[in-house]
Amino acid sequence: MKLKKLTAALLVFALGLSQFSVALANRKSDAENAKQKAEENLRSKQNEIESIEREQGQLQEEINALDAELVNVIIELTTLEEELSIKQDELEQTKEDLKQAKKDEKRQYEAMKLRIRFMYEKGDSAMLTSILESKSIADLLNRVGYVNDVYEYDRNLLTEYEETKDQVAQLQKQQKQEVAALEQKRQEHQAAEASYRTMIAQKQDEVSDFDNLLAKAQSLAAQYQDTIDEQNLIIAQENEREERERREREEQERRAREEQERLERQEQIRQQQQASSAGSSSGGGNSVASGGGGDSSQPADNGGKDPGYSTGVSGSSIVQYALNFVGNPYVWGGKDPNTGADCSGFTSYVYAHFGISIPSYSYSQRSVGKEVSYANAKAGDLICYNGHVAIYMGNGQIVHAKGTAYGIVAYDNATYRPIVTVRRVL
Repeated sequence: MKLKKLTAALLVFALGLSQFSVALANRKSDAENAKQKAEENLRSKQNEIESIEREQGQLQEEINALDAELVNVIIELTTLEEELSIKQDELEQTKEDLKQAKKDEKRQYEAMKLRIRFMYEKGDSAMLTSILESKSIADLLNRVGYVNDVYEYDRNLLTEYEETKDQVAQLQKQQKQEVAALEQKRQEHQAAEASYRTMIAQKQDEVSDFDNLLAKAQSLAAQYQDTIDEQNLIIAQENEREERERREREEQERRAREEQERLERQEQIRQQQQASSAGSSSGGGNSVASGGGGDSSQPADNGGKDPGYSTGVSGSSIVQYALNFVGNPYVWGGKDPNTGADCSGFTSYVYAHFGISIPSYSYSQRSVGKEVSYANAKAGDLICYNGHVAIYMGNGQIVHAKGTAYGIVAYDNATYRPIVTVRRVL
């Protein structure tokens, strides 16, 4: 009768426990689904952020190139301004030279006309008088030659003045053309300068637009990461509850089995005693020996877990290497403590240096290696918290990427927050 009651009680307990487990499973499943969706959104935003940063980089390169072109244009424009100023000064001087050449030419022309007019007005008598007044044949020839020289001198001088005037006029024309060409170049360079400035301003506006897009994408990525952390916490809590419920269930089942085995042994002894009594009353010489069977051993206490080591890496080597990065910045999602890492990126990087591969997510690191009780934790073990991980240094201290406001720090108290589990990966 007792056996039947016990069996019925076990069935009721199992039914209630299964319903409770279904409720827990639904909550955990919802959290895992929400986490998966947030991770997908986060990856999408990270890709978007990378794309925006690439386009920003390209825009900045274009702006730098335009800046360089603008500098060249400004330098050339400055040079043109100087050349134009010099050429305009030369042109003004040439104008003055041309005026003077025209005056000289006119003055010489008027002088020549006066001399010719005087000679022609005097007629042959002047020539005859000049010849008759000569003292000798040599003097006569000199006087006749002088008259011819005067004509020749006037013609040559007038020709020279005309040529000078024409040369100055040609130079003025050439200089005007050069000034016009320089002015055209200056206008072209001014237009190019304005164009480059406009393009640079447009590119800078585009960079500002990308800055806004990047800020929005980073804000959403942070929200998705917060959602992932929240769901990881829920999943961790449910895993802890499931583990606690599993242990409780196994303990109750063990006790129930032991009770059932005890009742079965009592029932077997009773039946054997009844059979023995029946045999004795019937005069039978056979007797059944009574005895208890079954396994009465209890499971060993597992509260002080201290597994051995499976690698040749010493915990002190892990700690010493990790201390090299103390003072470096905390960077969310970072995997390299040389340039910045988050908590799980820091731990996975340190262990990877010694050929030990672990996941780069804090939640996943809770299940790596072998579980160790905190009382038996040794240097090089992994200390896991809700949403955080650290490397145990020994003497109750840890080294870890603590957060944005702290960076990578050492010698913090290992129990500064509740410990979820301690893992040995060495």
